[in-house]
Amino acid sequence: MSARRDGAREAAEAPEGAGGAGGAGGAGGAGGPRAAGAPEAERALAGPLLLPPGLRADWPVPRVAVHGPRNGLDAHLEYVALRTTLELASALPDALRRPALGALAALAHALDRRHSQAARVFLRQALGPDLSARDVEARVRRAWRHFLDVLVDSQGFARHVGRGREVLEHYAIELDDDVRELQRQRRGSILITAHVGDWEAATAVMPWLGFDPLYAIAKPARNRPLSAHIQRVRESRGIRLLPRRGAMQHAPAVIASGGSLGMLLDQRARARPVIAPFFGRPARCDRGAGVLLKRLSAPVVFCACYRTSERWKYRLVVGPVWWPEQIAGERPEEIARRINAEFERKILAAPEQYFWLHDRYRGAPQA
Repeated sequence: MSARRDGAREAAEAPEGAGGAGGAGGAGGAGGPRAAGAPEAERALAGPLLLPPGLRADWPVPRVAVHGPRNGLDAHLEYVALRTTLELASALPDALRRPALGALAALAHALDRRHSQAARVFLRQALGPDLSARDVEARVRRAWRHFLDVLVDSQGFARHVGRGREVLEHYAIELDDDVRELQRQRRGSILITAHVGDWEAATAVMPWLGFDPLYAIAKPARNRPLSAHIQRVRESRGIRLLPRRGAMQHAPAVIASGGSLGMLLDQRARARPVIAPFFGRPARCDRGAGVLLKRLSAPVVFCACYRTSERWKYRLVVGPVWWPEQIAGERPEEIARRINAEFERKILAAPEQYFWLHDRYRGAPQA
């Protein structure tokens, strides 16, 4: 079960910007010439283009493979097992799917002690120490269930929602006035979201709202066949991927073309972080994101896509917008603090739909 569970987590965590949970998101390094033996993520990608008709077909940044390093028979078997499981789960009628995913969530809650404990710490920090032990455990199980719902629905998204302009029929869309102004100007922008609601569904609709072409800065799943499948699925929804390594080098071309960069920035940064409070406790945050936001001088747009009581129907909230002059003089630490504060508001709007299973505070100093 461990290998399959890790593969499942990779599938959801590799972003669509999507940074997915822990997979994509940060701006990465400045890049440079590709050295011998460089990972697959830095190689030109051949093969059919899967972008939906109706979106821009030009590529301001050349299409590359954003694939993980782990290949071989075991990786292929793991990928086939995971994809088959997700296909079967997605096709189940609700009367069977709900109890099945509920049972899997309870099993994961009991067996994956590390992530369940991370969720307990995170939940108490965010929602207050007065939560009863019973309430905390119920929320941890709910976090596992939400994770599985997002994972399974991502597999069936194209079949039930579509991959063209018809996807708009599945969203109740709330646009900030500044977002409408940005649409009118047709400027390049930076889209930022967190692992709240259905982050996969969020990126699928944004190109149809004028954020096109949309490039998601991504760190791929380590399983190469799985990461290749994720890239095909995301391109079929209109999402192009930029490898995290070298993102700063290519980002200006995306913005200059009128396109958008997508980033998931709510998870722990590993290399050269800045420290900023997240729900009142110091956390490791992405330094490169703050540098990139200032360097590009592009509007920053926050968004969140919440699931509703009806499957395959979503509530998309786009805004606020930060205009370049609003963050021009701020240090990366202050930008990270402000990003976290906006994320807190988005998360607390639907705490039952957040990815609490991430060990957000590991490696950060105590308050």
